Amino acid sequence: MRRSRWILLFALLLLTILASWLWWVKPKAVDMATYAPADALLYLEANRPSEVVQAVAATDAWKTLEELIGSPAIPRNPWFQAFVGWTGIGPVESVILARAQIATVVTDLGTIEEGGELRIKPELAVLIETHTSERRVRPLFEEGLKTLAEKTYGRPTSRRTTLDGTELIEWFSPDGSRRIVGTIIGSLVIVGNSERSLQNCLAVFFGRRPALKSDPELIRMRRELDVEHALTFGYVPPGNSARLLAVGVPLLLGRAPADSDFQSLIAKGAAKVFGGLGWTSRAYLSGIEDRYLITLQPAMVARLKSNFAPANNISSQLQRTLPRNVYSLTSYRFANPAATWLGLKAAVSSQVDALSAIVFSSLLKSALLSYGIDDPETFLGAVNGELLTVRLDENAESSILIAGVRDRTTLQEFVKKNMHLKRGDPADRAETFEDSQGEFAASFIDDSIVIGSPADVRRYTEARRLNATLLAEEDLKGMNFFLPSANSANILTYTKDSDRVHRFISAIIAARGTATVAPASIEEALANLPYSVTETALLDSGLERVTRSPLGQFSTLLPLIVPEQPGVKNGAESR
Repeated sequence: MRRSRWILLFALLLLTILASWLWWVKPKAVDMATYAPADALLYLEANRPSEVVQAVAATDAWKTLEELIGSPAIPRNPWFQAFVGWTGIGPVESVILARAQIATVVTDLGTIEEGGELRIKPELAVLIETHTSERRVRPLFEEGLKTLAEKTYGRPTSRRTTLDGTELIEWFSPDGSRRIVGTIIGSLVIVGNSERSLQNCLAVFFGRRPALKSDPELIRMRRELDVEHALTFGYVPPGNSARLLAVGVPLLLGRAPADSDFQSLIAKGAAKVFGGLGWTSRAYLSGIEDRYLITLQPAMVARLKSNFAPANNISSQLQRTLPRNVYSLTSYRFANPAATWLGLKAAVSSQVDALSAIVFSSLLKSALLSYGIDDPETFLGAVNGELLTVRLDENAESSILIAGVRDRTTLQEFVKKNMHLKRGDPADRAETFEDSQGEFAASFIDDSIVIGSPADVRRYTEARRLNATLLAEEDLKGMNFFLPSANSANILTYTKDSDRVHRFISAIIAARGTATVAPASIEEALANLPYSVTETALLDSGLERVTRSPLGQFSTLLPLIVPEQPGVKNGAESR
């Protein structure tokens, strides 16, 4: 009896020691916003990267990749990952993947001109909290930085410098125009594309600059988007959403973003309309769901609500009006399109000064000017039901607009006078008009009007004549695969996501060094993937956009990190 008591006490002691050790070695999650500057333009975080990997691995798109390369691309052993993450026992690569928290911070935004095109060039830093000792992480960090530089630049050069008492490792492209800079402080790894981006993060780490963590809008956005149950989270502070818009609008107009009066005007007006922007992602069916919340000023929401009523009473015309294999389309489902247009203009004008109101009204008008419509109010007042903008294939330079006819006489006069179009071939069964410059065409077919480039309008009307080319039930099923059955969104966007997934797969193949897979084989394998679907609706706090797709934003982010292989661009052979 005495002996068994000692054995029991010894066992209890061992269990206590083991439990204490497990409690001690288990990593404690940190708020990654603690390391990010308060004035960051954009902040992204993934607190459980291993869950992100497993969610992506469960998608049909990833399973297609596994079939293409002939072997499992990700080992699936959640029990092993949990053990390694808790105890830190295992290969250092596995430990970091199981334990790490990752964040990306964009600290500044600029543009460069390449091949006659303006491209945005952000200054950014990637923050990795490894929850592992510096001694153990440093060899992997330095080797990984070298490998990244060699894959990106080919034959880079390096140097070691010191910044604020912290050692930096810098790798330069052969011409010296680009660089990768990295440092490690304890368990935190920081890698950026400029010395300034690292300097900003180091200043936060050492307490010389305020951190993003204390931003009240960040706290509110995390709560509203239920970040605890999300794979990833992104955030743009209210002040910087206006700045990003001020950069984006000039780019859309073909102008370089600079400290110009025009850019300042856009930023000033946008700040009175838009608040912050948040993003989360999570697994959904056999794909990924991305949710975006764009907060608006309360007065804006109040003015818009009456026109953003649930769209349940508007029947969709997709199957009756669409040809097969369209690349993308957006459905606008408003009970009164003209009233919605005028309400949007009035809501914006009520928030900004007179000059900004003129600029924003011009920007709104330009959305329809690409279809030759210079009087939106008259046109929208003569149509009804669902409005569609359709891009017939990925190589099309523009889209066509399809709308139901409410007032045919008004639309005919509008086409003849406002768009300066003339009657086309009288033998044509559809009533078609085309301008003398060959820029725009309009066709009345059944109870719809179609407007766009002459080639696209002719292509569409021909498809409408041949009923066999219209959407079949199976096509519609593939388009609506990711669309919830209960849906009342005012705006729905469908897009073939195979090109984005193609780029993602090519990036994975390049990163793994796997034998090249022919682009035609990838395209064939991706042919049956469902469309991505985006729902846009107005909430009490602002606009919500929910996109459900084969791979979500992960298919966009990875190709930005992994360099293209020679002779390959965007996942296809260069021509």
